[in-house]
Amino acid sequence: MSSIDWVTKYIEIFDRIEEHMVELELWAESHPEHHKLQSSMPFCVDTLQLEEWIQFVFLPKMREYVEEERLPPGPAQITPMAEEVYKDQPELRSLIELLRKFDEISHLSHLH
Repeated sequence: MSSIDWVTKYIEIFDRIEEHMVELELWAESHPEHHKLQSSMPFCVDTLQLEEWIQFVFLPKMREYVEEERLPPGPAQITPMAEEVYKDQPELRSLIELLRKFDEISHLSHLH
């Protein structure tokens, strides 16, 4: 039985999320003000839109872990937040599904 290369799986899903956000025109050209990234609230709900949090907080932190060949903290639960935030935006269902895939990878990687 071969071992699963979790680092590669994480990198692939991060790349897919980023590419899809660009396609959906959710990828911001400018960085939020520094104080907005310092929120103590989960997902920075008081200072950022969810897509900003994904781009400027979530993806950079998660990529940092995998670049160091460490598993990100988890298992993750991003999907419920995305489902709530985007519940009235069916055009973002595909993004929710990619976040669900991340949650699945996170869950499975922490079982092994």
